[in-house]
Order: sequence, then C-alpha cells, then structure tokens
Amino acid sequence: MAFFPEFPFTGKRVDSFLARIPRSLVPMALVTGIAVHSYFWFVLARASVNFGLIGLLLAFSARFVLLLALSTVYLANHPVRQWIWRAPAFLVLEAAVESIYVAVLIRIRVERIGTEHAQRHDWWSIVSDIWVYNTLAILSFSLVLAVVVQTVRYALLKHEHRDSTVIKIHDEREMEKAEERIDAREERAAEKRDTGSHQAL
Repeated sequence: MAFFPEFPFTGKRVDSFLARIPRSLVPMALVTGIAVHSYFWFVLARASVNFGLIGLLLAFSARFVLLLALSTVYLANHPVRQWIWRAPAFLVLEAAVESIYVAVLIRIRVERIGTEHAQRHDWWSIVSDIWVYNTLAILSFSLVLAVVVQTVRYALLKHEHRDSTVIKIHDEREMEKAEERIDAREERAAEKRDTGSHQAL
C-alpha cells in the first residue's frame, strides 16, 4: 500500500467552503490561531484545579502538536516548493491572530499568565513567547517535513527503476504548475460569477 501518492491528484477538486479552508492561507491561519490559543487558555484555566506537573507538561506539549498538525494540514495542500514562502506567511498570520486573541481575552479579563489572570502590561511577554516558540516550531518542522516528503518521493520513483527519475520529478512539477494555473482560472471564474450574481440582484 502506497502512503505517498506518486502522481498529483488530477480529478475534479471539491470547491465547497469547508474544502477551501485548508487550502486558504488567511482562513487556515485564523482557525489555527484561535484553536491553539483556546486550547492553551483552557489548560491554564484548569491547571490549578486538577493538573499534576507531568499532566501539565503533557498538556503544554499537546499545544505544539495541535499547532504543527494544523500547519501540516495547510502545507500539505500545496506543492513542497511553495513551502519556502507559505510556511513563513502562515507563521506570521497565525501568530498575529493569537496576539490579537490575547489582547481580546485580556480586555475581557479572562486571559491567563501561568495560572493567574493576565493584565494589560503582561500582553507583550505573552505575545513575545508566542512569536518565539511558534517561529521555532513551525519553521523547523516545515523544513524537516519537506526533506522527508522529497526523500520519500525520490525513493518511490527510484524504486520503480525508471531510467530518468529527475525527468519524472520535473514532469510532476510541470503538472503541478498546470494544475495551479487551472485552479487560478477556476477561482477567477467563480469570482466573476459571484460578482455577476450580486449585480443581477
């Protein structure tokens, strides 16, 4: 059973709203930022109630598992060669969403720093930690994941004893570019249809 597809998907892509979220930078960063910090807030809110030290450490580790899992969901919907700009862009937007979310929670007096309620002067220390740790986590993980994906792809192609694996990889990239152009045309056509329907109304 092949766990990594050898050829890009060429069927008709489902274009519902929910299907577009994992492929879209801004919505996916918004979902990730809110989900990750909501989980983190819940852990801190419960920490003083029934969390032991080991449980607390495991819960904090799960925050990064959630962050990297959602990052992978976004990146996996795009060619690896695009990750060089998509990973940093996703990082910046996700951290910005968390920073704004922290400000809102502080404003309504429910944000935590440790197990205590955070104040306005605590915002910068909370946000700086988010930016530092998320940067290290997302960029390092994306680099490792890209190396693994490309290595597995190369190994699968080599396993088939093709005469020219490099040519095959080049052909796959050209196919990916063609699919991207088709997707872009479909998105523009959908926007035109939406604009036309609004004008008709």
